[in-house]
Amino acid sequence: MAGYQIISDINDRPCKQLRISSLAVTVGDLLERLTGAVNWTATSATSTSWTRKAIAMENVASGATTVLAIELDGSETVRVPGTSTAVVTDDGDFCAAATVATITNAATNVTTDACVFVQTGIGPGTEDCIGNVLVGNGIDNAYA
Repeated sequence: MAGYQIISDINDRPCKQLRISSLAVTVGDLLERLTGAVNWTATSATSTSWTRKAIAMENVASGATTVLAIELDGSETVRVPGTSTAVVTDDGDFCAAATVATITNAATNVTTDACVFVQTGIGPGTEDCIGNVLVGNGIDNAYA
């Protein structure tokens, strides 16, 4: 399976229908809900650590108005492909989204708000990163 995958969770988190608009979604895509938004959107390289996040659990075409997904709280252990070979020396690094289904794990710790994942281990696949999705309550910590 490509994209984000929950591999361990202390809670029994149900899937639910999340509102989307003009967005094609694939199983494993990481979605976010921005402050004040009604619809969920795809994460990107500019996605931040403080938005609400969810992993899509079904494929939908761009005309769909909802998608079945699991909303995250950050405690879940997740596997996601990186853009580079996963190495243990990157454990503890904050990673930005490269695409809606991958992270940038190029041995550089992201030190800005534009990050969605913290690596805590490496997976069975060469590029599999293990860690936690960074989830917030939707409030920008720099909001004045």
